[in-house]
Amino acid sequence: MNETGLGRLRKLIVERYDQLKAQVAHRLGSSSDMAGDALHEAYVRLASRDDLDGVQHPQTYLINSAVNATIDRIRSDARLVSEDEIGSLFELVYDGPGPERVAEGRNQMDQVMAALDTLPPRQCSLLIDFRVHGMDTEELAQRWGISRVLVRREIQAAHKACLAAMEKLEAAKDHERP
Repeated sequence: MNETGLGRLRKLIVERYDQLKAQVAHRLGSSSDMAGDALHEAYVRLASRDDLDGVQHPQTYLINSAVNATIDRIRSDARLVSEDEIGSLFELVYDGPGPERVAEGRNQMDQVMAALDTLPPRQCSLLIDFRVHGMDTEELAQRWGISRVLVRREIQAAHKACLAAMEKLEAAKDHERP
């Protein structure tokens, strides 16, 4: 490998990297990240060549190499997925919940909300902050100005009340079913 041609390109990249990157980005109409990647890829490609001594305009040569390397990569990426593969994506089966399951989930959520509405405001807030928001009993005790023991009791009482309300709703639903 002849160092004079490659040496000039290396020196050019070191001394004018930001300017080269901006020029490549402008030519590609893209971000500077892609331009930086393009410059690195161009340098790696050029580092293995031994015919760089005859390059008359190293800056232009480097920019063109970076742009061409990016265009080659974009073309190869475009070929990664065939038309048949793209078509098969549209034939995928949706494994998500169907309308019945969505309706059932909404119904269960309504039941939970109804159970929460039966709780005293402090118990409801403590239960939600503890279970949903992940607050610990120390934080809740400080927020409400009560002891941690009382926080735990209130959460436990709220939990039991919600379970009882849910069981009552389930029992009523079971009686309605044929």
